[in-house]
Amino acid sequence: MDRIGVYGGTFDPVHRGHLAVARSVRQAFDLNRILFIPARQSPLRAPPLASANDRLAMVGCAIEGFPGFEVSAIDIERSGPSYMIDTLQGLAAKRPAAELFLILGADAVSELPAWRHADRILAAAQIIAVPRPGHSTEIPREVLALHARAEIRIHVHRMPPVDISASRIRAQCARGRPVDAWVPRCVAEYIAAHDLYADDGIEAPGAI
Repeated sequence: MDRIGVYGGTFDPVHRGHLAVARSVRQAFDLNRILFIPARQSPLRAPPLASANDRLAMVGCAIEGFPGFEVSAIDIERSGPSYMIDTLQGLAAKRPAAELFLILGADAVSELPAWRHADRILAAAQIIAVPRPGHSTEIPREVLALHARAEIRIHVHRMPPVDISASRIRAQCARGRPVDAWVPRCVAEYIAAHDLYADDGIEAPGAI
């Protein structure tokens, strides 16, 4: 069976933390591939600053050379907010024999009850919860209550939390400071070449 890791997010921009999580999860859960899926617009977050095409291009260059890593435009090609249930159902329709594993930060796992059709998400995919700085990896009771088999469909991945945030990177870009330590070289070059995040407004560090 094809075991696919589904790694969604705004990726605004993609950074080394995303790649570290994907590498660790793929190895630990014996996944055949990881699909990086940039969202057109997250229903629960502010609109991304970089365009969908820019974010897709940055992910594409960042994962080049990593076996089993792929980028998908499934969310970007769909109009409206990027609801995860729609993404999972779209992937299942294209790959009916695949087993899907949704990769989420511990902070996102705690927000699951607010997601559209969260119970159906747990039916469509197993969840791999990865540590996030300042967030517990204990699965909240309200999340476990979403599905009768939630306790065996949600897996906590024990890896060191990655303390890199896209908002911190954008703030560095807005200050004209280098971000090479946090993003692959091709991403840093793409940001500079396309003058991305120059008007970020100096955000406080936030979500991955």
